[in-house]
Amino acid sequence: MSDRAYTQKIEETALRQQNQAMVEFLTDLRVSATEETKLQIDDLLERIVPDAPVAASTLGRSSDPGEIPGEIPGEANVSAEIGSNDETDIVDEDVFEDQESRATGFVGKGSEVQWLRRVRSEQERHGGDSSQTDGPYGPPGTSMKAASRRIEARQKRKQQERSLPARASASTYYLDVDSIEVDNNVDPFELPTTADAHILLNHYMDTVQEAFPVLSKQTFTAQFCQYYASVSQGTSVTRPHKWLAILNLVFAIGSKHSELMQADWKVVGQSHLVYQSRAQILGLSGSSLVSPPDLMQTQITALLAFYFFSVGHINRAWVLMGTALRFAHALGLHVRNEDPTTSITKKETLVHMWWALYSLEGSLSAIVGRPSFVCEDYCSTPLPLSLGIDQLSDEKSASRRDEQSTRARIDQEAPDVSSTIPEASNSGSFLKNLALLSMIMQKAMVNLYAAKVVAHSWKDLQEEIKGLLDQLQKWSASLPSGLNFFRPNDDVDFQHERLVLETHYIRTKILITRPCLCRLDSRIENQSKASDNFNKKTARICVDTAKTMSALLPSSFNTVYLYRTGSWWSMVPSIMQALIVLLLELSYDTVHFPEDGKEILPSIRKLIHCLRTMAKNNEIAERAYVMAFRVLRGLAQRHNADISDLIRKDTTRAEDSTSSNLEDQPATEESGQETQFSAEAYAQQYGEQGMHAMHADNFFDNRTGYAPMFTFSAAQPQESQWATGSAGGGATVPSNSSRSVLIHGNPFMTNYDEENPVADEDPFFSMEDFMREFQEQ
Repeated sequence: MSDRAYTQKIEETALRQQNQAMVEFLTDLRVSATEETKLQIDDLLERIVPDAPVAASTLGRSSDPGEIPGEIPGEANVSAEIGSNDETDIVDEDVFEDQESRATGFVGKGSEVQWLRRVRSEQERHGGDSSQTDGPYGPPGTSMKAASRRIEARQKRKQQERSLPARASASTYYLDVDSIEVDNNVDPFELPTTADAHILLNHYMDTVQEAFPVLSKQTFTAQFCQYYASVSQGTSVTRPHKWLAILNLVFAIGSKHSELMQADWKVVGQSHLVYQSRAQILGLSGSSLVSPPDLMQTQITALLAFYFFSVGHINRAWVLMGTALRFAHALGLHVRNEDPTTSITKKETLVHMWWALYSLEGSLSAIVGRPSFVCEDYCSTPLPLSLGIDQLSDEKSASRRDEQSTRARIDQEAPDVSSTIPEASNSGSFLKNLALLSMIMQKAMVNLYAAKVVAHSWKDLQEEIKGLLDQLQKWSASLPSGLNFFRPNDDVDFQHERLVLETHYIRTKILITRPCLCRLDSRIENQSKASDNFNKKTARICVDTAKTMSALLPSSFNTVYLYRTGSWWSMVPSIMQALIVLLLELSYDTVHFPEDGKEILPSIRKLIHCLRTMAKNNEIAERAYVMAFRVLRGLAQRHNADISDLIRKDTTRAEDSTSSNLEDQPATEESGQETQFSAEAYAQQYGEQGMHAMHADNFFDNRTGYAPMFTFSAAQPQESQWATGSAGGGATVPSNSSRSVLIHGNPFMTNYDEENPVADEDPFFSMEDFMREFQEQ
């Protein structure tokens, strides 16, 4: 080599080193930069290193001769879609194809339904070869050039697939495809007896109210007692239709809980269907959805969303929750209330209502993987006071409000909450911590699973995950002693609250760490050692957290304990989320636990057993069990895992089966028989789409091709005209003989109708003072 060539080589090397130093500086600076500055840095990096070796390798191209490989860490030059949350910005199936797809709707990458879809697709695509390399993947950046590279890489990945991915509707265990019609033949003013009504109310208040306080417990309970007392005394009482709708929704939710508890008292068959029909007729008919919203309409819509959640109609629940939040925003519940004429008790009640809506919206959005309708930048409602509502009888508590931030947000730069004065354990502090946890969950959904993520680098996503885990740790450190589930606690007073928080905590932590649970080692070329260690550590955290969900369940599984103590309405999704994570790790040959991979199988066994036990009277658990067990059998066969005990139990259930149609013939309470089922028999009977009911024709409007929000029977009678106490629509409770006053509609009673508690009393009366008191609440 000549002296001139040697000198030129030295100069080129020096220039490369300078260029590399500048690139590394900009890359480090980008982590803490604003969104606007990040875009500027991305554009600059695109111009400086348009054909950098690492960027080229992410598209499967060899770097140019003479270029020095490994100049930039691979994690900084590859899109964040290399993680398990890949392709968050696309729809890869026709959601309009048929009624199953429409009922399921779009399911985002943060949903465990998509995770189950992924593990099933991986089984089919790799044919048992878990070491097959995925790729290629495009670079980060918001420029057209970066976007086109990502599209090019995605197209190459699609070409490598052996078959089209399974539809999301084939991997959902929810019941949205089933019909849940409003029975217009029921008497909307029929009510259960006083004894049964108190039982249903207690089921609701004891298990739902603290976690979902959309009602004022004191006010509603007082109105309930006064109403039924007047009925038993034969005096007159008039209630608005909307209040009766709320009452029936409370009964519907309470009835569903009592059925899951296998309570020894019976009302009428699937009674929760009756109550929800009455509620919709009373509160959601006519122009109610397009009328100016009020507080009771918001409560009705939110309670109906909760009801649909509890019975497994998750798509309907998410849609209705969005409507309830629109109503809440229209009423200003999302901003701080400084009205001097409003009492501190009423203000705090509205605060509780807002955070109840926010928390349920967050849970539903995470389950279906869709955006939340709440924009936190527009919200200023303070967090709940660390006081029970019953402690707000005097204005002294108003000073506590000034101690809290006027903005209900969590920021990384916030002071260490563990250094503050310990909070008392009560309904207020419980809801406050549930709301804070929901905020972290929503931040995870936005920063890890939104469509914008594909424009960020994997290094950016690692920083987001680290920040979210730090926030989760701060949250756990701030828990009041009575709500702290990290330490042994014999305080039975807050056992329910601790289990609800712990379950929600597990779901949130799995959601945060899930992007790292994949074969990242085979997807990122020239990855730094620190990045590889972070990926493996976070994946282990994800799997360990899933195992925590298994450990949370009693060794001798007791459904009564779980339904009485935990968040029974979301227990199956929580169990399935943890189970799918463990199945994913098993499908990766337990690569993140090479030294003790066999330890995952006991947790899988326990969760499978849990679902099978719950499935005796829980159709969501039944479908979840069938799907999960089929996946487990395939993985066990591939990895030579011994699950003979689980297969024997499943086979035994098949041999004992007394029903030929597991969807349409559930066990009746009168016969005392349990529906027996087998995952294998179920799959053989219905095939690949056997997870869905095939009798939901009435749910869809065949003329328009979409599923209406509220489903009525095909032949809808005109609105029934019942005797009312006033022209304003206050409803009265008619006696049995008053059924003939129906002017329109079907006057015949159905087997859903119950005994009227005032059948032998005079039902027509007025209570104007009570009405005025109610409207002032």
